[in-house]
Amino acid sequence: AESQSCTDVSPVLCLPTVDGCTDWSVDYLKYRVLQGEPVRLKCALFYGYIRANYSQAQSVGLSLMWYRSSGLGHSDFEEPISFDGTRMSKEEDAIWFRPADIQDAGLYSCVLRNSTYCMKVSMSLTVAENDSNLCYNSNMRRKEKAELSKSKEILCPDIDDYVEPGKDPDITWYKECHPKQWRASIIQKRDILSIQEVKEDDIGNYTCAVQFGGFVVRRTTELAVTAPLTNKPPKILFPTENKISNMELQLGNALNLTCRAFFGYSGDVSPLIYWMKGEKFIEDLDEERFQESDIKVIKEHLGEQEVAISLTVGSIEEEDLGNYSCYVENGNGRRHATIQLLRRELMYTVELAGGLGAILLLLIFLISLYKCYKIELMLFYRRHFGSEDVDGENKDYDAYLSYTKVDPDQWSQETREEERFALEILPDVLEKHYGYKLFIPDRDLIPTGTYIEDVARCVDQSKRLIIVMTPNYVVRRGWSIFELETRLRNMLATGEIKVILIECAELRGIMNYQEVEALKHTIKTLTVIKWRGAKSNKLSSKFWKQLQYEMPFRRTEPMLTNEPALDVSEQGPFGELQTVSAISMAAATSTAMATAHPELRSTFHNTFHSTMRQKHYYRSYEYDLTPGGTLPPLSSLGNQHTYCNIPLTLLNGQRPPGKSREHSLEEAHANNAMLPLLPRETSISSVIW
Repeated sequence: AESQSCTDVSPVLCLPTVDGCTDWSVDYLKYRVLQGEPVRLKCALFYGYIRANYSQAQSVGLSLMWYRSSGLGHSDFEEPISFDGTRMSKEEDAIWFRPADIQDAGLYSCVLRNSTYCMKVSMSLTVAENDSNLCYNSNMRRKEKAELSKSKEILCPDIDDYVEPGKDPDITWYKECHPKQWRASIIQKRDILSIQEVKEDDIGNYTCAVQFGGFVVRRTTELAVTAPLTNKPPKILFPTENKISNMELQLGNALNLTCRAFFGYSGDVSPLIYWMKGEKFIEDLDEERFQESDIKVIKEHLGEQEVAISLTVGSIEEEDLGNYSCYVENGNGRRHATIQLLRRELMYTVELAGGLGAILLLLIFLISLYKCYKIELMLFYRRHFGSEDVDGENKDYDAYLSYTKVDPDQWSQETREEERFALEILPDVLEKHYGYKLFIPDRDLIPTGTYIEDVARCVDQSKRLIIVMTPNYVVRRGWSIFELETRLRNMLATGEIKVILIECAELRGIMNYQEVEALKHTIKTLTVIKWRGAKSNKLSSKFWKQLQYEMPFRRTEPMLTNEPALDVSEQGPFGELQTVSAISMAAATSTAMATAHPELRSTFHNTFHSTMRQKHYYRSYEYDLTPGGTLPPLSSLGNQHTYCNIPLTLLNGQRPPGKSREHSLEEAHANNAMLPLLPRETSISSVIW
């Protein structure tokens, strides 16, 4: 072959002169298209192998020719392509299929040459049908991952060939091949679907459909949701971490040790867990007697895993006694737990063992009986032999009720039921049926400039702290107040107040499960009770028994009443009523009156306030107990308001002279005009509590 300078042809094209073609084999870019959709197959030479475009190549006398392999291999015989100009046409540096068919799949080679120069590259085209009853082929999906509670953008890729320059693409997004009414936090921006806050139910297949002439071009992305990337080392569940556990075993017996650990999400990294004897790895010991199992995944959720690994020894010998440690590791650190293996002597005769066995069976029977009916037995004892609860006898309230309300635009059937339970059923049953005295912030706490201090003070005056734990409570950081108020944090950490945690939903999918469990462990005295919706409706259900068992004991008759709430037509002498949010008005009323007259606080709390709570309910909800003791079925919440009369003299700090405390309070309530509440007094927020 003769040599020729690159500049003799073109300074842009600097190709070697060879006898034959320079073959670049098959390009890395693979074209994949669904049957019936259009596709543009571009010659890869102009996009990665030479520094020239199609026009420049034509200007120096180079021709572009297309071939198709007769088989599946690159070296198979190639034949020139005959274009029909309609369904399959050659347009500049590309082949257009409008649309592609199954028989179009294969290798396509573009050859750029003249009499002395030749370059060649092949492109792979795959044409596939949709999966049955779906709008995509599973093998053609892109795969993406998103962390829970983080943001994620899903791209509609490789659509530039189907969009006119300067115009926005006409794109429709589908989930699982169906149109979807996206929530407010999911925004479509040109060829991107932006999820502002990823949730567990965002897992699935997202398909973008682009209109192109009379055709539709589809791209599908499979989105997997994981827990947030952990920044903590794994946690050993068994044996106990940072403690040496003793285990006695007779010589000659078999040994079986199992280590279980929790691994937070760490990307695609496999969990690392292993056993050691002293300072030696198990593989350094006698391999015939010591066997370490493979790592087994017991549970997995959103990338978080509970795993286990076992160590077995066929027959324990004297030299096998000692310390066996289980180690767990990830990129954030390493932890271990140790079991000390000790020798156990044979001490008991057969007769003694038989007697102890009988005693053991009896104990197991009694313990099982106690565990099955523990709550019923304790409630029976308290009703017949118990006395008034003296724990916190100087405190004003039986319990402080904490709950985070849900924004109406985020309501679902599940959140409606939770809201109804927390704001209506739970307070009504505890106060009206069991006779407890609750402090509810949105009802009983007047807004001030020291809200967090007021919350801590009110919790301090309560015998119990009831937290209604919902997904919304966790996501909106209901725990953060523990870190803001020192007194409250100390009460929880030292066990000064008993906490009753009512879980309304499964929390694993809301945030890092490991962090939720760690937060629970910061509370020294904690009882967790699960509300199971309709299953917990009956007052004879396990839920109400557990809750009554954990509440302070008191001999108070039920305060159920069938008296309806005050109707607007029954206002009597109070002509001007200010309509406000039900819970906020009740809070402002009770607290404002008690604050205006500190010397009347006790009388007001014990007489007038209790009367108001029986007759002027801060909720429109009311129910009657049926003979079977079943609560009414849950239904959707409506717009609830109440009417409340606030004497002007009490708000102004005045009291008619010469009157008794009770009489002046009653007369002030009956004869004075109303003062409308300020906006700041009706805007109590439950974001934190």
